[in-house]
Amino acid sequence: MPTLGEGSGARRSIILFALIGIGAYLLALLVTMPASVIFRDATWRTGVAGTVWNGEVGIAGGATFAWHMAPLRSLTSLAFAADWKATGPDTDLGGQMLQHLGGRTVLDHVSGSADASLLRALQPNLPFTCNLTLQVEMQRIASGGGARMADGKVTTDPGSCRAKSGGGPVAVPALLITAEHVGDRTTIRVAPSAQRLKTLMTAVLSEDGALDIAMTPEGAAILPFVGLPGGARVQGQM
Repeated sequence: MPTLGEGSGARRSIILFALIGIGAYLLALLVTMPASVIFRDATWRTGVAGTVWNGEVGIAGGATFAWHMAPLRSLTSLAFAADWKATGPDTDLGGQMLQHLGGRTVLDHVSGSADASLLRALQPNLPFTCNLTLQVEMQRIASGGGARMADGKVTTDPGSCRAKSGGGPVAVPALLITAEHVGDRTTIRVAPSAQRLKTLMTAVLSEDGALDIAMTPEGAAILPFVGLPGGARVQGQM
């Protein structure tokens, strides 16, 4: 007849094997679950392939976004973690991603080059489109539920942009866009790369998503496609 201690040990073994079985089942689901579960039909999506574990999605404009799940980071962060890479015309961009259940998305160590067509997928509500290449060095970008923030810089090659409301393309010089997160605010500043002390536009993003945008007279002259006159200040919510 088993003793009390032996019975407790047997129950612990059963629980352990049950947890291992559940973990193996969930892992198998992730390995085999189609990537289309994450990326639903959208105007920016041209196709999706693979699984939640290892898949890719096509982006309008010719780029492809591919990812590979990082199981250990997923466990330690209690979120879906993956290494990702975007490739395509004028695009070779990569980094790390955390997707939390509450909708919060965090991108870390984002670096490389990107065609401006990616902006249409990330921010489809922008009032303009651009034809230029971005050089990205962002330490962190956080959006969705929870604290919003950004930290790093983006430089652009000379190119052109046009307002979606109409009008022809406007030549745009090389720009420097910096994002600095201090306390509970991120300050974003746009300046010409050749005149970095000349501010064209600023935006202050609070962690709760409140956004305060200000356009300078110099910015209104160089960036008319944004649709803000010099001295204008607009407040909104991300």
